[in-house]
Amino acid sequence: MNFDTKTKQLTRAELHLMNILWDKGQATVNDLQAELPEPKPAYTTTLTVMQVLTRKGVVAFERQGKTNVYRPVMKRDEYVAGFLDETRNTLFKGSLSAFLTFFAKHEKISRKEMEEILKEMAI
Repeated sequence: MNFDTKTKQLTRAELHLMNILWDKGQATVNDLQAELPEPKPAYTTTLTVMQVLTRKGVVAFERQGKTNVYRPVMKRDEYVAGFLDETRNTLFKGSLSAFLTFFAKHEKISRKEMEEILKEMAI
């Protein structure tokens, strides 16, 4: 699935629920509510966010009795890859080296960690 920034960009609240859904595989609004930290939003707030995610095409649902069971349509890796690609293109003018250098400096990656990362990348 292609990352479309206009329709697939997720808010913090949407990402929070998506992370729960990605971890669980599928969930009802009650299941999601049970995983949320205190203070929990109202049930209707969580339901509204799930409806928005459905409209964005990021989740789908199946009706089971009177309950909707939501499942992710987009995989977490797909979302992260698209988000990072958009970030690189928008904030770093498409430069992968500028993007990676920023994170290496910002996260204060040690030489040893950098060597481990490079070793992992050498397939």
